[in-house]
Amino acid sequence: WPEDLDWANKHVLVVGSGATAMTVVPSMADTAAHVTMLQRSPTYVVARPDEDAINLKLRKYLPEKLAYSITRKKNVVLSQYFYNRTRTRPEKVKELLLGGVKMALGPEFDVDTHFTPRYRPWQQRLAFVPDGDLFAGIRSGKASVVTDEIERFDETGILLKSGNHLDADIIVT
Repeated sequence: WPEDLDWANKHVLVVGSGATAMTVVPSMADTAAHVTMLQRSPTYVVARPDEDAINLKLRKYLPEKLAYSITRKKNVVLSQYFYNRTRTRPEKVKELLLGGVKMALGPEFDVDTHFTPRYRPWQQRLAFVPDGDLFAGIRSGKASVVTDEIERFDETGILLKSGNHLDADIIVT
């Protein structure tokens, strides 16, 4: 988008729920009137700290290159373990992932509609939510998630296949 785009106090609609949306939505929600993330289907999401606490601690005591190497090895091992669990215990992993979202958004939020994919964990994408910022934006009311399909764009936003309309001053695709 143009470098001078001002979304302050505007209604912003972000189409998609991939990794970019997970970071753009909460970032824009800080100053926008409201940001809506429109997704065709839910994505598994996991909130993780933006900075690796173990890496930060290691870098205090070890040379940077060694700290990086140890941190990388730890992350590879944990990623492989998690991936293997998605293959051997997919329902348990699903329960863990959705449990994190439910804990972050509270019992009133419709996790089934907006954060429960039709596929098993890791059969498709898994989106990272740095520091849980997306969840904080939703809890604050500055951001929301809509799960529906686009019928068409119009002068004031997007008409959805459900017949609902999302008003938007700015649409990010």
